[in-house]
Amino acid sequence: MSSPEELIAEATKKTKKSSGFLSSFFGSSQQSKYEDAADLYVEAANLYKLQRRSAEAGHTFEKAAECQKLAESPDEAANTLVEAYKAYKTEVPIEAAQCLEKAIIMFVKRGQFRRSATFKADLGEMYENELHDVAKAIKSYEDASEWYKGDSANALANKCALKAADLYCDDSIHDYAKAGQVYESIAKDSLNNNLAKWSLKEYFLKAILCRLADGNDYASASACLNRFKQWDPSFETTRECEFSTKLIEAVKEGNPDSVATASRNFDKFSRLDGMKVRILNKIKGNIVEAPDQLEEDFT
Repeated sequence: MSSPEELIAEATKKTKKSSGFLSSFFGSSQQSKYEDAADLYVEAANLYKLQRRSAEAGHTFEKAAECQKLAESPDEAANTLVEAYKAYKTEVPIEAAQCLEKAIIMFVKRGQFRRSATFKADLGEMYENELHDVAKAIKSYEDASEWYKGDSANALANKCALKAADLYCDDSIHDYAKAGQVYESIAKDSLNNNLAKWSLKEYFLKAILCRLADGNDYASASACLNRFKQWDPSFETTRECEFSTKLIEAVKEGNPDSVATASRNFDKFSRLDGMKVRILNKIKGNIVEAPDQLEEDFT
């Protein structure tokens, strides 16, 4: 069995352009040479994978994809870039992300939006968890959501949109208004969905928290609360509704201690996750005495 290095050397020779009468006479086209070179690079990359040399495998898959593009085989090239992404993923995530971005562009050009959406969601997770690039993670999740929606995969679309909304609440972004709009929109879309309806109280609570975190806007939060009760009358009997009501009152009164007390009491029955804790701390920290002349607008 040849070594990966020997296969790569052989592939490299084939990528060198041939010229002359004999070459064309015997049908040795450059395109077929690129195809042969790509096969050799793929074989070498797989050997690197067996040797657990992930970075070398990823780099060699990239070379194979380049040859496949030159051989006018874009579908094969895109699939090989996905293999490069998989190889790079554990050791060189930035290279993995770049390969997957290139593959997605190629899938989109071929109209493969469902597949592109799946890989965009994977890319969002990589930007969020490995590369810690919140802005790019949000963009990836939003693209995936739109493409899923275009393919009528609404549950997957909402899942990605919710991930983007959660990241809008990240300490590096703080776009609570945008996050709140997403939670409310998904809640509205879920009203007649029996599978998603159980999550309504979670979406309602997050939307209200975001309204309160966005400049202590208790008037807007109160309007949301009333609207949510109309959308789903059963919400009024939940602890989430009771908690929301107490938080709105606390912000309106400018009482940070009441926010803390309400949060502790709610946490006893329903554990607050890290994101909600961060938002509640933001609400508590922003509270000031409400001006006497402030007029409420519940429109």
